[in-house]
Amino acid sequence: MKIIVLLFIPVISALIGWITNFIAVRMIFRPRNEVRILGIRIQGLIPKRKQDLAVKIAHTVEKELISHRDIKDALKSEDFHLQTSDVIREKIEDFITAKACSNPLVGMFITPEITSRLSATFMEELQNEIPAVMDSLLEKVEAKIDFREIIQNKIEQFDPSKLESIVYAIASKELKAIEILGGVLGFVVGLIQLLLVFAGDIYG
Repeated sequence: MKIIVLLFIPVISALIGWITNFIAVRMIFRPRNEVRILGIRIQGLIPKRKQDLAVKIAHTVEKELISHRDIKDALKSEDFHLQTSDVIREKIEDFITAKACSNPLVGMFITPEITSRLSATFMEELQNEIPAVMDSLLEKVEAKIDFREIIQNKIEQFDPSKLESIVYAIASKELKAIEILGGVLGFVVGLIQLLLVFAGDIYG
């Protein structure tokens, strides 16, 4: 009977290890609101540190991932300027064509070739102005948009239940592995205890 009881030690240890890790994983998000148990304040890690996490994530994103400098580099790139020029040229041609169609007398003289030449002439003048316009727009964007504040506010307003579901959807296998690992480690510890008991009985 004693042997049967002793053999349950690894099983009980495994169960305790699994339950401990199961609770630890759940306590990343729960309880969402602070509760008191025997005078001890308990709240999930993410809900409790949500504001601190928002500040840290916003700072990291702005510093390491995206900043006004990145936007400036993208808008000042040659490829973007070419795309911008193509769009402006197309709009100018559409404008000239629309005006020509609205006035039959003018339309007699405005051929596609003339439209192309006019738009090319306008673009030659505008090409020199585009960089200055871009700089002006970037200054206004930089003054109006604070990436850190936007990201921080978005995270602070994020619904904890939605965040929890996203994390579980992405890392459900890993979180389940943590729970199972707790059971495996508990079983190993229980097995070691069992071996120590048997060793004590043999050499005691």
